[in-house]
Amino acid sequence: MELPCIISSRKFLLKGNDILAIFQKHFRIKYYEDFVADSPGQRHQNDEEIEGILLVPIRDMFGYINDEKFICLFPNLKIVATPSTGYSHVDVQMLNRRGIKVSNIVTSMITNTTAKFGFGLMLALARNIHRGMHAYLNEDFNWCTYLMVNSGSLLMDSTLGIVGMGRIGYQIAERAAAFKMKIVYHNRTQRSKEDEERVNAKYCQNLEELLRTSDHVMLTVPLSDKTKSMIGARELKLMKPNAAIINISRGDVIDQDALIEALNNNTIQGAALDVTTPEPLPPDHPLLKMSNVIVTPHAAGDTVETLYVKFQICLENIKAAIEGRPVPNEIKL
Repeated sequence: MELPCIISSRKFLLKGNDILAIFQKHFRIKYYEDFVADSPGQRHQNDEEIEGILLVPIRDMFGYINDEKFICLFPNLKIVATPSTGYSHVDVQMLNRRGIKVSNIVTSMITNTTAKFGFGLMLALARNIHRGMHAYLNEDFNWCTYLMVNSGSLLMDSTLGIVGMGRIGYQIAERAAAFKMKIVYHNRTQRSKEDEERVNAKYCQNLEELLRTSDHVMLTVPLSDKTKSMIGARELKLMKPNAAIINISRGDVIDQDALIEALNNNTIQGAALDVTTPEPLPPDHPLLKMSNVIVTPHAAGDTVETLYVKFQICLENIKAAIEGRPVPNEIKL
């Protein structure tokens, strides 16, 4: 019996784990690059074999997935599976309207990995590790020591404000409690008293209160119409001048132009960003030239182990949709 056919990307390989080989045991794979060739005459038309799309994290693939004309090429498409928790990059409503399911991944392993990465960014920013490294590379050892000793701050007794106390936010709070930090949080709904007491966290009903009192602001909210640009010029001005902001959610949660201005004007002390708009930033982008900014390539949830788990979950989601079974991680709006 012939295996079902899905679309992926030619870049679908992971060092240390041959994910492609695992998928090839269950599916025949065609490559989306073949459907978006430069020459219009090379574009495929109505490929009835395709039943699933694995939306690997290749930025230029996202635009095609949300192009209904592209999706129309595959009349038997049953599912688009994204190996991420967030799904703001997928037009779920358009796909659902065409009878196509969309799935994401939810696993405690990735939650834990992301929380550790976010906390690590806060530690690096607080102790000026990035600035010390740059000074060291420039052979200015004395200045490097000055930066890290005299400009760094201790986390103990400082206040961490967590915007979005979901699974990731709560795990960050657990780590902060171990560092004897004061914890405040802002969320759509207040967590249980037991949850709050476990990490000694105080609920802030409004974001403004959190921003005024926090030394470190950690963003862990999902991207939505309500959270897009939720941190703008007004919000940044509410923060302490010696405060820092860490974003491990989505780039669009922060008004990036306002952030650049705030950093240039010393409205806040620094920023650590695992997510930006766009991704990646162009090499000449102002954020990449600032000594008080850490930028990482949207990697908070990614290790060799977690990537393997992500794609295994995607495989199970795609198999379920093709076989007509309930999709374990289907996104239902």
